Amino acid sequence: MAKENSLFLLIRSLSKSEKRYFKLFCTREASGNNYLKLFDAIDQQVNYDEAAIKAAFSGEKFVRQMHVTKNYLAKLILKSLRNFHTGFSKDAELKDALRNVELLYNKELVNHSRRELARAEAIARSNEMDTALVEISNWRRKLEQAAQPHNYAAFRAVIEEQRNAIKRLENTNAYWQLAIEVSGNVFSSAGAPLTNANLLNDPAGAHTLEAKVIHYNITYLRLLQQDKQTEAEQKLFELIGLLERHPDRLRDEPGLYVSSINNLLSFLVFTKKYSRAIELIQKAKSVYDSWSITSENRSLLRQIIRTYNIELEIHRDLKSYDRQANFIESTESFVNANTHKMPREYLVSFWFQLATIHFMRKDFRRSLYWINQLLNARFKGIRNDLIVQTQLLNLIVHLEQQNLFVLRYFVDSTRRYMKKVKDIQPYENILLKFFIRIAKVPLFEYKEAFVELKEALFPENRPSLIPDDAQGYIDYSAWINEKATKGFRKPPA
Repeated sequence: MAKENSLFLLIRSLSKSEKRYFKLFCTREASGNNYLKLFDAIDQQVNYDEAAIKAAFSGEKFVRQMHVTKNYLAKLILKSLRNFHTGFSKDAELKDALRNVELLYNKELVNHSRRELARAEAIARSNEMDTALVEISNWRRKLEQAAQPHNYAAFRAVIEEQRNAIKRLENTNAYWQLAIEVSGNVFSSAGAPLTNANLLNDPAGAHTLEAKVIHYNITYLRLLQQDKQTEAEQKLFELIGLLERHPDRLRDEPGLYVSSINNLLSFLVFTKKYSRAIELIQKAKSVYDSWSITSENRSLLRQIIRTYNIELEIHRDLKSYDRQANFIESTESFVNANTHKMPREYLVSFWFQLATIHFMRKDFRRSLYWINQLLNARFKGIRNDLIVQTQLLNLIVHLEQQNLFVLRYFVDSTRRYMKKVKDIQPYENILLKFFIRIAKVPLFEYKEAFVELKEALFPENRPSLIPDDAQGYIDYSAWINEKATKGFRKPPA
């Protein structure tokens, strides 16, 4: 990441709520107005352009030391984010409590400090935060020394607790070291001997939930290396079961559960166990529904999106559009609820998949709804190949609905777009000419027109003109075959 772009990327990463909070936060800071001006100017840029910023503020003093101003603005944004996200996670709550401990201790308010420390310790113990427990032990010793400087029995107890926390940290660290070694062996031709390989023998050797999760993942990889797929799958199911027995930890660290679900789903799809994958997705979605997903937690949202995407991919690959018909409705609800939270590349992928699945289900009205969402968004920087395929799907759906007047307009629009962004491929040119022709012939001649289209795009004893990657977007072959065989029926009024 270029240093000059770091502030720009930080500002672009902020949610609407975070930006709104920063602006309020800035008004309370001395000289905050200048930083707010710079913040707004950078926020309005699509690509960072420092020369344009300097030109816009040429009369301002802060431009003379732009690098200093940018550094302070970045620190100001991070400070506002810390305030905004107080209590955002157990880790953040714990750190706030420890800061309170230090502030109160420095004011010699020992009893007040002890209460805050007890709160921090409760959080740390329930979430197995051993690094924090080491620090908490230090504070317990300091507070005990301040209150009772000769209470050596209490000091010894604190040191013992600290030693136990360090032992658990060492245990977790050993599993991490083993995980790195095993993962490295997966990508090397010869597996090196493992340090602490005995840790793989018994999950009880893992003393924390984090270490147990690592144990199951390591064992899974080792079993894959040995081509023991059934046992490997079982280990992932055992891991999911382990996590589900810790619902409090799942609420505090949901990403741990979602990433484990997605790992298992990827394995099930790879081994073509689609029914088990669908069952797991349904269970996972019921868990996700109980969580509150914020736009600030982008990592979690991306992981959950991955689960939904895997489900759509399964149904598209199996062409199981009518079985478990409610799967697409639940996905639509998820997309609608999170439209403004999703990264754009994920959002347009969802829109396209929903459009194609509704098309294959012959629900052309719903297909057109999602097509319009994508085409009307006009996001910058979105893949041109996806937009091209969406425009072709748009032509197909309008033909299915016999919207012949607008079909002629959309053919011209699609051709203009293709010329602008790429070279028109032979199959695309054939399709565009077909849509122009089909809009002018009577309905009873459609079947013959589709037969000719099939011969042009899928000639016998010769390769198809439609590349496999295009077929992966839209099943042109299935659609054209159906029309060439069964003819075209006018949609109900």
